[in-house]
Amino acid sequence: MSPSTIALWQRILARLMPPARAEALLGDLLEECRLRLQAGSHVSVAGWYWRQLASSVPALLWASVRRGAWLITVVTAVASFIAATGIQLVLQSALLPMTTSKSVGAVVVLLSLAAALAACGYVAASIRLGAARLLAFLVFAATCAMLAMSTRAPFWYEWSLLVLGPVAAIAGAALSGRLRRVRL
Repeated sequence: MSPSTIALWQRILARLMPPARAEALLGDLLEECRLRLQAGSHVSVAGWYWRQLASSVPALLWASVRRGAWLITVVTAVASFIAATGIQLVLQSALLPMTTSKSVGAVVVLLSLAAALAACGYVAASIRLGAARLLAFLVFAATCAMLAMSTRAPFWYEWSLLVLGPVAAIAGAALSGRLRRVRL
């Protein structure tokens, strides 16, 4: 098992645990893993580590749900998604009548979407750490669903939507200065 895999799972588990207990619990898990690596094979230690994770994650997720830590992030992200949709519709209805070409109209739609998502990503990250990342995921999922239902858009437009939407939300969060501290 690679050190980067262990480090990734340590970070994920730290996000699920109460902050006051995370350091001690994760330190114990890491110390036990190191002791087992000295005494056993990498394969057996990897199996032990994954069994520990498999048995711990459901309980940690349930404890996180009971604490309600996720609720503010979800509400902030969903509200930001709804706000971005509203802002985009307003921008689109104001700018589209000025265009005559379909391709220019498509670019206007993409740019209005990017502007709305960047603004809402900024606000979401300012309100709650992690909300901008969840907003980016919601945008990606909604775009995938929309594209699965419709095949009339040009290929470049579909890929622009898939990439530009989430990137704009994360860019807005980066502008807020809090992106480096965003938690899962």
